[in-house]
Amino acid sequence: MDYEEHASNSQVPIINFSDENLKPGTENWDSACQVIKGALEDHGCFYALSYKVPMELNNKVFGLMEELFDLPLETKMQKISDKPYHGYYGPHPSVPLYESLGIPDPLTMENVQHFTKVMWPQGYDHFSETLNVYANLVVELDHIAKRMVCDGYGLEQRHYHDLIESTSYLLRSFRYALPKKDESNLGLMPHKDTSFFTILHQNNVAGLQVKLKSGEWFDIDPSPFMFLILAGESFQVWSNDRIEACEHRVIINEKKHRFSMGLFSLGTTIQPHQELVDDEEHPRHYKPFDYYDYLNFVGTKEALESKCRIKTFCGID
Repeated sequence: MDYEEHASNSQVPIINFSDENLKPGTENWDSACQVIKGALEDHGCFYALSYKVPMELNNKVFGLMEELFDLPLETKMQKISDKPYHGYYGPHPSVPLYESLGIPDPLTMENVQHFTKVMWPQGYDHFSETLNVYANLVVELDHIAKRMVCDGYGLEQRHYHDLIESTSYLLRSFRYALPKKDESNLGLMPHKDTSFFTILHQNNVAGLQVKLKSGEWFDIDPSPFMFLILAGESFQVWSNDRIEACEHRVIINEKKHRFSMGLFSLGTTIQPHQELVDDEEHPRHYKPFDYYDYLNFVGTKEALESKCRIKTFCGID
């Protein structure tokens, strides 16, 4: 199926980030910005079709993920962090098929090497170099997407630059095992991310689903050049509820292990953007909050029992 046919058949819009005519100030750019704005407001997500990560690098990354998750459990458990959801998360009774590892600030070689030496104390240059190159390529998609959102809302360029400068990144890798006989095929329960954007990249094994505005669960294309960009709760706050964080889950239906990569863009102090707040149609819905304070709140009983944890944490009635 070619791009045009695929785009017309998808309920989640597809923006061709590799289109040479997609340049700021052009009609194509302005049109794409409005499509992205509408997609985020309707469903909290859109596809970026991109050849930024070549197939050779794609294959190397997912091959290395197999090596990584095949390491002994005691090795993977060495990856700890004082920040929630930044270390190793192993099989849990509620999600027995799921495990994940995180590399904080993967844009610098030093940080990737630090992670690598925890997993392979003797070092593994090929792993460090490959993941660092990969992260730097994917973050370019994040920058383009954020600029398009800012342009879609008519914000000045300085606001885009402020957003980028306040952003840090976390690269997480995920593996989903095959369910045993009579075991649930739920890979990951329905949830919303806490990030600004999450960019999910899959190894051509289906399973990721997003919840559309209609309430329907929609299967996400796992093709290597289709990057799903979804809004998290930080973007919901930044947009002052114009954008709603995307609810998503993973269902394991194929007969092979599923791997995926997720680049999470994170902030520090999060608050509604000043130009997206007005007293009449869009009064301020959230108080400023510290992102890592919110991460600590997410696992509490109050958060788990709330109808909307981000509104419970910092919402204004």
